[in-house]
Amino acid sequence: MKIIDHEKLEELGALAVQAPRKRTHCNLHESLDAPIQRLCVTGEKETVFPPHRHRDKWELSVILKGRASVYIYHEDGSVKESFEMIPGGEALSAIEIPEGIWHNYVFRESGTTLLEVKKGPFTPIAPEDTAPFAGVKPA
Repeated sequence: MKIIDHEKLEELGALAVQAPRKRTHCNLHESLDAPIQRLCVTGEKETVFPPHRHRDKWELSVILKGRASVYIYHEDGSVKESFEMIPGGEALSAIEIPEGIWHNYVFRESGTTLLEVKKGPFTPIAPEDTAPFAGVKPA
């Protein structure tokens, strides 16, 4: 059994502070070949995940702690939609992004943690699935 509690979230937050990219993750799946990938991603304030897409995978993100912005892009790099994620239903608590959609996340508070679920097995993002545009940066 795997448990994500206050202690685990604090531990991930401390690891993110020390990480060069100011983020860390904790795999909940047993192997990179698992048919469903489940992980917690924790980052510091202003952590930016570069715009990308998963051509053959949907991505479900549920915010567990902190605050994050999610940006959905048109093919030309202009913002199509944006959402604020806050746990507890004060704003968007979860988002499922369909396959092939350009998107990125910007963490707005230290220790922000998302629970991500997507179809496995794990495959690194291919160069053609990393956006040719910069995307939104912290304000």
